[in-house]
Amino acid sequence: MTDDEVRPYVGKAVRLTRDDGVVLAGTLHADAGHGHGHVHYAVVSDPIREGGEMVTAVIHGADRITEIEDASNDPAAVE
Repeated sequence: MTDDEVRPYVGKAVRLTRDDGVVLAGTLHADAGHGHGHVHYAVVSDPIREGGEMVTAVIHGADRITEIEDASNDPAAVE
């Protein structure tokens, strides 16, 4: 995908698939301040264990994302 395709989902609950087949669900964040040619996206989801820390998966560039969809109706994907 491209940054233009991913950008409308930033700040929203999503379910996305990476190019390695891993599916992630959570709130999508973006950070373009790294200065090395691509935006870093992060999917932040609920802790694995009660009382634990939020889980963050970083994706280095939109081209690593093959599918993305709105997951605002999925409580498991809302940060």
